[in-house]
Amino acid sequence: MTKSKTAAIIMDGNRRWAKSNNLPISHGHRKGIETLIDIVKASKSYGINKLIVYAFSTENWSRESQEVNALMNLINFGVDVKLPDIVKNEMKLEFIGDLSKLPTSAQKGIEKCVESTKQFSNFTLVIALNYGAIWDIVETFKKMVKNNIEMTESNFLSNTQISNTNVDIFIRTGGDRRLSNFLLHNLSYSELFFSDKLWPDFNERDLKEIIDSFESRQRRFGK
Repeated sequence: MTKSKTAAIIMDGNRRWAKSNNLPISHGHRKGIETLIDIVKASKSYGINKLIVYAFSTENWSRESQEVNALMNLINFGVDVKLPDIVKNEMKLEFIGDLSKLPTSAQKGIEKCVESTKQFSNFTLVIALNYGAIWDIVETFKKMVKNNIEMTESNFLSNTQISNTNVDIFIRTGGDRRLSNFLLHNLSYSELFFSDKLWPDFNERDLKEIIDSFESRQRRFGK
């Protein structure tokens, strides 16, 4: 394995997985959480020290209210059921996005996660909630103007939601070949991998195949 890596995942396919198994959509999202925990644990074994996952985009509010409510409730489920396991495995949890738009109960759950894991440093799981890269870019410029920060590339990158982070490995499950407004300014030289598997079916073997492919590539960074 090479040096520590940063990976980003669009976890696509929970709804289709639920429908194909004749289950409520909420069951698909809950199974997606189980998959995420498994992939996080595997990531640590493959030299990944930061994993950024797209859990809820700014565009997802347009989905049916029942599904949106179920997704918000899953945050509380994650805190109540999965947080002890995360603490046991010494994972630091961070969140990006416009969290102020989330329900109060979800915001309190997020605060608990951050506070309970802030002491860990070996592995960081970043969860994007109500996030969009265009929103991130606009908010960064607004912050720079407000604080009279010089408009330079380095200053911009150090003030975004994921400051000074270059994603090495980008993964999207579910078959689509799109970035879907996720971390656009952090993916400049990322190696892109697309899996036809739905997220709940994605497993450690699939991750290992991607890591092996990544390790075999020669990255030139435009040189």
